[in-house]
Amino acid sequence: MNIIYRRNRLNRHIKITLKRDGALVTYPFWSNRRTAENFVAEKIDWIRENLKQKSIHKNLSLLEFGNQEDYLKNKPLALALVKSKIDYYNSHYNFKYGRIAIRNQTTRWGSCSSRGNLNFNWRVVLLPDELVSYLVVHELCHLKEMNHSVNFWRLVEETIADCKFFSQELRNK
Repeated sequence: MNIIYRRNRLNRHIKITLKRDGALVTYPFWSNRRTAENFVAEKIDWIRENLKQKSIHKNLSLLEFGNQEDYLKNKPLALALVKSKIDYYNSHYNFKYGRIAIRNQTTRWGSCSSRGNLNFNWRVVLLPDELVSYLVVHELCHLKEMNHSVNFWRLVEETIADCKFFSQELRNK
């Protein structure tokens, strides 16, 4: 079993994320690796059992699908898809944004930086069209509201009526 440890300045607690062949353990910046290793030692039976269940059910997330070759092959298609959705939905919002990037991430579908740059996972090409629309609108709305406040969700609802449903659907992918 492969266990990767990463320090993360955003973490408040130690977090275990199951991957195909092991686990990713992220821990707070103020903590140390030894504390994270001790935490994993306490949870090792849980990790093994859940990895076994995951391999039995083949319940891998779409975020775990693909390799570098898939990324390079699908990156132009993903960029064209995302740009067309941004053009369409931003005609409603008229937000200013920076660069649009397609990334090969295994934990996020998209993000919006404080500089207004929009980042999307290449795997958007694997999603149903309505989820791609939701994702693009979600990130566009972060250009105005850099949080998930009531105001943020109101902005999203202007163009995606069932945004809470799509948010949950995207988490299940």
